[in-house]
Amino acid sequence: MYDEDQAPTENLRNTSILIYALYLASLVIPFVSILGVIFAYSKRANAPIGPRSHFTYQIHTFWLSLLYGLFVTLLCFVLIGFLLIPVLAIWFIARVVVGLLRAIDNRPIDNPRSWIAW
Repeated sequence: MYDEDQAPTENLRNTSILIYALYLASLVIPFVSILGVIFAYSKRANAPIGPRSHFTYQIHTFWLSLLYGLFVTLLCFVLIGFLLIPVLAIWFIARVVVGLLRAIDNRPIDNPRSWIAW
C-alpha cells in the first residue's frame, strides 16, 4: 500500500494529528497536553522537514499557551484576566485547528515559531 519511504512520513503525520487531538482534549481533560508535548519532543529530532514543522509548532503552542495561561491567571487578581480567558481559549483552539487541518492535508507549517496561527 505504501512506498517504503512514504510509510515513516505517514506514521509521523498520524502522530502529529494525534498530538493535535490531545491538545484539543486538554480543553476538557487537564494535563493531557503534557503527553502531546512529550510526543512532539520525542519525534521532532529525526523527522523530515514537513513533519518537523508540525512538531516544532506543537511544542511552541504548548509553551506559549502555558506562558499566556500563567499571565492571564495573574491578571485575574485585577479582574482583567477573566476577560482574557476566552481570548486565550480562542487563540489556542485556532492554533490547534489550523495545525490539524494542515496535518490532515499533509502540508507543513509555514512559520512554526510564530505566535499566531496563520
